[in-house]
Amino acid sequence: MSQRKAKEYRRAMEQYQGVAADVDDLKRRIGAMEVRHRREDQMAEAARRRARAAAREQQEQERVRAQEQAEEERREASRRRNERRRRIVRRRRITALACMAALVLAVVWAVAMACAAVGADEPETILPDPVAVTPITTPAAVLGEDPLEAEKIEAALLEQGYFSEEIPLSYDLQDVMRTACAEYGCPYTLALAVAEVESHFDMDAVGAVGEVGIMQLNPGPENTYWINLEAETELDPTTPSGNIAAGCYLLGKYMQEYGDANKAAMAYNMGVSGAENAWAEGITSTDYSTAVVEAMERWEVTVNAWNGI
Repeated sequence: MSQRKAKEYRRAMEQYQGVAADVDDLKRRIGAMEVRHRREDQMAEAARRRARAAAREQQEQERVRAQEQAEEERREASRRRNERRRRIVRRRRITALACMAALVLAVVWAVAMACAAVGADEPETILPDPVAVTPITTPAAVLGEDPLEAEKIEAALLEQGYFSEEIPLSYDLQDVMRTACAEYGCPYTLALAVAEVESHFDMDAVGAVGEVGIMQLNPGPENTYWINLEAETELDPTTPSGNIAAGCYLLGKYMQEYGDANKAAMAYNMGVSGAENAWAEGITSTDYSTAVVEAMERWEVTVNAWNGI
């Protein structure tokens, strides 16, 4: 190779190397620009996601506040209705007992007048000693001085079937159950059947997921079910009377909604959503609801239903 050609070759190689260096530099610049643009796009997308998340969170908070306000209004309305029902039930019970007392007193007075008339017409007739008849007194008389007055009223109510020795509950708790059933629209025999199936009337019974009491009320996550129930009824599910009344409240609500003891028992046992899912799948009864309905039929036979309040 001549010196001239070698010189031209070196010059061409130098030009090629310069162009290659320029190309490499351009590639680096383009790569850096692409990285910067991707980073900017990622930051913009992250900002849009945060904005959407903040908007959703704000909407959720507004929705929760609206639900809480609506729930509070519903609870207040329910509390007022329950208070009116309690007053009505108390007045009816007092009126019923007063009428019974008046009727018994009238019978006693009529018997006394008849005996007096017979004695006046036949003075020589020797009459047996009069049988003492204890009248049924009104609740106001319970406040009197006779310490046996409450026992007399209990005996009279037992005789009339308001209380029953077949029910393994004290008379006080039987009265609580009857009063709650009348107040919340729950059939008395349904409440007895649920108490029998759930706990066999045992206040100390505890279920698998923490259900407590005679009616086995489920506390729910962090006691939310109890909190909501207490807010709706002002009842304490952990006390015997509150447990019974709250259970009757739920059963009465389900009876008003579904109109059927079997469905009410399923909703009581499975929850409303669980029962409705079962019905949607064609399941119309469960072992639990069947046991409740059968127990309800037994109580219909054994309990002397009382037509009072």
